[in-house]
Amino acid sequence: MSAERRMLEAAMTVDSPLSFSITPAIDPENLAWPTSIAYRTGQVVVFDEREARRVTRHSPAAVVSVAFPMTVVCAPLRTSRHRFGIIGLRCVPPRPIAEEEAAYVLSIADELAVELENLADQGLPIEGASVPLFISGRPGSSAREGEGRQHGRPEAAATSVTGSSYLYQLQRLSTELTAAARVPDILAIAYAHIVRPFGGQTMTLCLVEEERLHVLGAAGLSREEVQYVEGTSLGQHTPETDTINNVEVNIFTSIEEFRQKYPHFGIDPERCARAYLPLISSGRAVGCCSLEFDSPGAPLSAEQIALLMIMLEQVGHSLERARSYEIDHALKRILQRGLLPRSLPHLPGAVTTARYFPAGEQAEVGGDWYDVVTLPDGGLGLVIGDVQGHSMEAAALMGQLRSSVRAYTTEGHGPATVLERSNRLLTELDTDLYATCCCMWLDLATGTVTAATAGHPEPLITDAGGRPIRPCLTPGPPLGIDKRATYRQSEAQVPPGAVAALFTDGLLDSRRLGTDGAIQRLARLLAENYGEDLEALADRMISNHGGGQAHDDAALVLVRYEGGQSHKHSRIARASVQRHDLQGVSSVRDFLRELLRQWNVLPLLDELALTVSEVVTNALIHAQSDVDLRLRAYPDRIRVEVRDSDPYPPVPTALLHDDARNQEAESGRGLLIVDALTQTWGSSPSGRGKTTWFEIGIPNK
Repeated sequence: MSAERRMLEAAMTVDSPLSFSITPAIDPENLAWPTSIAYRTGQVVVFDEREARRVTRHSPAAVVSVAFPMTVVCAPLRTSRHRFGIIGLRCVPPRPIAEEEAAYVLSIADELAVELENLADQGLPIEGASVPLFISGRPGSSAREGEGRQHGRPEAAATSVTGSSYLYQLQRLSTELTAAARVPDILAIAYAHIVRPFGGQTMTLCLVEEERLHVLGAAGLSREEVQYVEGTSLGQHTPETDTINNVEVNIFTSIEEFRQKYPHFGIDPERCARAYLPLISSGRAVGCCSLEFDSPGAPLSAEQIALLMIMLEQVGHSLERARSYEIDHALKRILQRGLLPRSLPHLPGAVTTARYFPAGEQAEVGGDWYDVVTLPDGGLGLVIGDVQGHSMEAAALMGQLRSSVRAYTTEGHGPATVLERSNRLLTELDTDLYATCCCMWLDLATGTVTAATAGHPEPLITDAGGRPIRPCLTPGPPLGIDKRATYRQSEAQVPPGAVAALFTDGLLDSRRLGTDGAIQRLARLLAENYGEDLEALADRMISNHGGGQAHDDAALVLVRYEGGQSHKHSRIARASVQRHDLQGVSSVRDFLRELLRQWNVLPLLDELALTVSEVVTNALIHAQSDVDLRLRAYPDRIRVEVRDSDPYPPVPTALLHDDARNQEAESGRGLLIVDALTQTWGSSPSGRGKTTWFEIGIPNK
């Protein structure tokens, strides 16, 4: 068993030309394997060729280890007090195993288990190895061998590490790197196959970016040690830069030897021996791997250095591939989010929120978009659309469509006219893609909803009691298919408290429920939870999207109609602070004092000034963008929204236990105050950034 008691790991094997292909680890709960069955039951298990093939059907990855016909025999290594593991034999070619032979294997396993128990009683660890020991199985003429034959037990005359150990390490590293697509996965694989097997205590992997070193990952080092390497210019004289510039392996057997070459190195080495090896990719040095060892002396043999360089070449290739993918993916996401609205308008009489989620990590960028526009007559225009496909072309076309729809909307056209003009524009563009779109205008003075759709699901609307309101839309064809297509709009009346949801099909669980069933499920969800806070309702409605595992991107826009602008609930106010203007926080407090005096809730000044100051300061420092402050007064509470362009939500420091994130967690210290003083608070995506919001109750007079 492994040290964590989770897996049965290969510890030792008799060497053969293909012994490096042994299965490295097996889940003891997976009873498809004879190994696990023997370990769990304490019985000898024999799998013939047919049963061995069944293992590969159950676990396809096992075909690498069971690629040729064989019979497998497994016996448990256990005593009355301990259960250590199993001993297994592979008979090639396959043959029947007699009961006497199985009993003999079990007797050998019992003897070994007693020896292992004696070692365990002496305090020695009995556990799986990071790299199995490959021993020579060729018989010699020693007395030990003769003694073994006299007792009917052929035994190995000599035990030695063989070349199969190196083949095993290379094969395992290559297999795992092939499946790794993300930098953190590659770093974890490198640590598992380089640091532990070669006796290292720490590891640092860095790549060259714009003539400077960028640390991709480190294990066993302090933050100060990592920061000392991060950003080092290639022109400096350091062990990492010398390793890369000279393309050489640098080994230091003691601290004194290291200090002799680098007397001005800023951090005192804590360990005795160090090794610096270049990362090679595409025939050039692209980075450096550094290892530290506790024991003095030569930490690596010539064979180990040769093996490490071959392994690190594979790591270098994988890191460059993953970094290129991540940079490309990040640029596409930035482009896609940059085409979405930065923030939503804040108008009396209505509350809005929106969500956008890209597809999973392996998917291309999509063409879902949304927009919320202030109409020329003071109403609210809500738009949602979906460009066909997942590609850069779809994202670019989405940006063009969003701009055209917004332009036609601000000119004062109705939903049907906006769709007709956008359709003609799309048909004239040099593209084979089409798009669906839905437009809904809300008259804040009268509660009239006017909507039209181009091949897109119609809005879901509920009244203040959760009952559905259907505008009876006549859907037109998607945009970009028929230049002469016409679109019809319909009207409906909504009362104060009504909630409308516009969404793209990525939000629907169509694969499981079908399109109609998925829309009905979303409608029920809206009707059952219409009274919730709009941010919580949005989170509930997108909870089934699947996040990073979803196959399609998704967008959602919610609006709650609160009544005409003269409604007593619609007291709202807005202020803004420019980027980096920390002095602007003082102006915000002055703004709050005057505003609360006007609203006749001045006793709330201390709590509001403290909480608003904390959240606004946090946004200015960490989001590095302009900050919008919006307040809305209700009869029983005041709602505050702070919007910035940083998409990452703040986290209270008390919830963090990872020292590596403590620097980022500074932004969360003020949130402990917010959490203590407010009725409720949260952070929600908002356009390109996020909205941190909270509510403070107004005491009864």
